[in-house]
Amino acid sequence: MTDLQIKDVVIPRTDTIFLSPVYSGLREEIFSKPTEAYDPYRFLAPRNEHEKHTHGWVGFGGGRHRCLGEQFAYVQIKTIWSYLLRNFELEAPSALPVPNYEALVVGPKPPALLKYRRRAQPLV
Repeated sequence: MTDLQIKDVVIPRTDTIFLSPVYSGLREEIFSKPTEAYDPYRFLAPRNEHEKHTHGWVGFGGGRHRCLGEQFAYVQIKTIWSYLLRNFELEAPSALPVPNYEALVVGPKPPALLKYRRRAQPLV
């Protein structure tokens, strides 16, 4: 392994490089208007903006060492949200909280309030 030079920066071979999932989602060369609002449709056809570059989205890492739990995480997320949305009415009682970028995984800064009410009949 040798030192790596990218433009005018030399990264010594003994250094470790970390990618930021947060930063990857804010790259204007990959996503259109990434800082204005989160747009989940950017990941869907026909846009597929995350496919403009091989590492356009690194939410679960990239290359040979992608997160082994990625597919399990997707199953968990879909299962939990499916249950919540079918069985509860959800409402934000006030303005949505700003993102907290100080943690490993971005979440809302407290307080993150949510009103919920069980539906009389679950959605089908």
